[in-house]
Amino acid sequence: MQTSDGRWRVEAVRRGNQDFYRLIHGDNVIDGLFIATVQRLLAEAGVDMADLVVADSTHTAGAA
Repeated sequence: MQTSDGRWRVEAVRRGNQDFYRLIHGDNVIDGLFIATVQRLLAEAGVDMADLVVADSTHTAGAA
């Protein structure tokens, strides 16, 4: 998921049996987040989760 302008990106990451999230903004990558933390960080930045759109799956910024 990402903002329509692509400035903020949220990726789901599965590690073993657990799901975590990665938040990407420019060159900044925060990994290992729970969804509540993603929501809080986006809200602090003025981004509403409801405004996120499906991201292009070929883009893997910050992915290892």
